[in-house]
Amino acid sequence: MCGIAGIFNYANQQPVNEADLLQMRDRLIHRGPDGAGIYIDNYVGLAHRRLSILDLSEAGKQPFESEDGRYVITFNGEVYNYQEFRPELERKGFKFRSDCDTEVLLYLYMTEGESMLNKLNGMFAFAIYDRQEQSVFICRDRLGVKPFYYTNINGSFRFASEQKALFNNQQPPVIDESKLDELLLFRYIAGEETLFKSVQRLLPGHSVLIRNRTINIKQWWNLGEKILSNKDSQPADPFEWYESTFDSSIKYRTISDVPVGVLLSGGLDSSSIAASLSTQGFKNLSSFTVGFEEASYDESGLAKIVADKFGFNFHELKVTGEMLHSNIKEAAYLHDEPLIHQNDAQILAISKYAKQFVTVLLSGEGADELMGGYVRYKALKYANYQAPLKFASGIAKSLTSNHRIAKLHRYYSLGSGQAQALYNSCSLYPNDFRQFGINALSSSYLYREKILAEGAKIYPKELARQALYLDQHTYLCSLLDRNDRMTMGASIECRVPFLDYRLVEKLGALPSDLLFSGKKGKYILFNSVAKRLPDEIRNFKKNGFAVPWEKYLKEQDVFRNELESMKSNPIFEAGILKHISVKSLIKGFEQNSKMDTVI
Repeated sequence: MCGIAGIFNYANQQPVNEADLLQMRDRLIHRGPDGAGIYIDNYVGLAHRRLSILDLSEAGKQPFESEDGRYVITFNGEVYNYQEFRPELERKGFKFRSDCDTEVLLYLYMTEGESMLNKLNGMFAFAIYDRQEQSVFICRDRLGVKPFYYTNINGSFRFASEQKALFNNQQPPVIDESKLDELLLFRYIAGEETLFKSVQRLLPGHSVLIRNRTINIKQWWNLGEKILSNKDSQPADPFEWYESTFDSSIKYRTISDVPVGVLLSGGLDSSSIAASLSTQGFKNLSSFTVGFEEASYDESGLAKIVADKFGFNFHELKVTGEMLHSNIKEAAYLHDEPLIHQNDAQILAISKYAKQFVTVLLSGEGADELMGGYVRYKALKYANYQAPLKFASGIAKSLTSNHRIAKLHRYYSLGSGQAQALYNSCSLYPNDFRQFGINALSSSYLYREKILAEGAKIYPKELARQALYLDQHTYLCSLLDRNDRMTMGASIECRVPFLDYRLVEKLGALPSDLLFSGKKGKYILFNSVAKRLPDEIRNFKKNGFAVPWEKYLKEQDVFRNELESMKSNPIFEAGILKHISVKSLIKGFEQNSKMDTVI
């Protein structure tokens, strides 16, 4: 796991400035404190910050050159099944100088070209320079677990693992105000675009070939196509298939030359990881849990039950408001864009704590977006009964002050089922922003609409599946971005076994009742791997890694000072934000007993 960066002056063919490349590289030092390297060949420059995971010797340093010097790679991530390819490569005459996946990846590309991508099981973003062809091949993993950002200005293509590495005096960070509508509504700018002008992300499952002064971007993996091709090849026993494939995914993700631990919340997902590890004979691993002084938010007791049952070392970090305040400021720097989830700060805090013991962590990220774990999907189950649902929720709203009922009524007032699928992940809906002085938001979100249309073709008349498919291309990406920045901010590699592509492709082709059935959703997980768990875990209703933010913001001086400083923050002079009365917003929050009715 590392940080990568590079410059390819493909059109202007100006020599790479070494100082520029070094500056890009070293802004990523948190991603790779164990080593650093650069490679420059006239108008091509590659850079690398190393976090040593496999082959801790100098043999694994990057950028890594082929023996003949023709190819050079800078690579971020892990190819979990790399050892399976070594024997064949050795038979073809390759002599290995290291025991790392980077060298295997490079040799696979040298022998098979980009067709080798379909063989890889892993999370990765990499760039390979071919000196003979004067070309650069770039690729990002299927789900986008590893990040990749780039700019393409005046014939110069620059890339990096994080946006901050792309900015300099000639290219300062400039907010694209046209993106603020989507950021406010969905809390994430989906697709290729980012919050910053001229900065784009390479989409998951996409590659780039820069050759002959042209740039060609293509999709090498398409989830929709994989789902359709799998619909006619259902597993005979889906529960047995899921359990065995999940165990295989876990085993792959324990490959490491440094200690491995698990982030353990006590919920179904992380506990299932612990159960699989134990079933496969892993003992005395370290588990890491966040606890709170506020009893209603503290679920560390559940995590300890799991750790004790499976014989793991239990490490708990009790976080306080002051600790979260310092971590949230650091998280904002690491993330580059506004924080959109409520738990960035505690993920960063627990990652820094875990770094004392391990360098690799396993996380339960992705399970809800693959198997229908959010209660909001249930609202789409009866979307064909639009009018009566709107009427019934309106009556219920008039009889109670329950904010969830009020939100449900606003949701059913969106109109069409397609609108409900599009806005399913939103906390607020377009008309809700009128209370803040914003009378109109953009009604066109092209990337989201494109993905939703794909979902409608794959799952006609199944709005919940369409929303799930949309989340897998949008909301999940925001979670993976957060997970990467917060763990790598502590120089920790985080692996996500639920997102093994073998699970993702076949889950999408399974019947909906294997996902949405039962009280908790994730029916196939609940009735396979999770059968190994104690009843306390299977039956508990999780908070979802929640934080008592409302209490901290209202009662602790450090947070109250932050609220006060918002009133003069120049961000509220940008674009659509200028319509918000910050003083009224803060006053409404201070007077309201439920934070999610205000923000």
